Amino acid sequence: MSEKEDLNIQKNTDFAFDLYDDLLKGKTPLKTCVEGILFIAESPVSPKEIAKILNTSHELIIDIIKELEKEYYEAGRGFIVRKIGEGYRLYSNPAINDILKEFVNTNIKIHITQAALETLAIVAYKQPVTRSQIAEIRGVKTDSVVISLVSKGLVKESGRLKEPGNPIIYRTTSKFLEVLGIGSLDNLPPLKLNE
Repeated sequence: MSEKEDLNIQKNTDFAFDLYDDLLKGKTPLKTCVEGILFIAESPVSPKEIAKILNTSHELIIDIIKELEKEYYEAGRGFIVRKIGEGYRLYSNPAINDILKEFVNTNIKIHITQAALETLAIVAYKQPVTRSQIAEIRGVKTDSVVISLVSKGLVKESGRLKEPGNPIIYRTTSKFLEVLGIGSLDNLPPLKLNE
């Protein structure tokens, strides 16, 4: 090991101990905390949620997230901060997708049937929508398909329609946006209707 590499390891170790000492003394390194939360988050987390946990303003959290975004981009890191819906989370850098696919040797996918895909598209474009409205569009009963989409976390119950029978209405979830890799429903491709 070269002297320069040895010095870099020592600096990183010193930094880790300094950070640990600060935490023990009750000092809150906000940037480190925000980064840690984004790292362990299983789904996008909003700046307001982070601010509540860290007892600070969500405006400050947004500034820190933007600072992290810039740092990761400028340093060419293997991960980025990405906004999905109203929340943020760390994701792998899209520039290295092919390398990561090769490493994992498989793509993580949610496997759904053709019927589920059609139903999901109807919910995405027509929401809020009831099961009977979905069935009317598809031309077949869709109860089990909707239940499957709810269990996968792609669709959720979103209240009841104020009409006889009070049927449940459904909407897509933030997981749906995350799986599609879009920030909001506005990013869905426009529908091409057959004339």
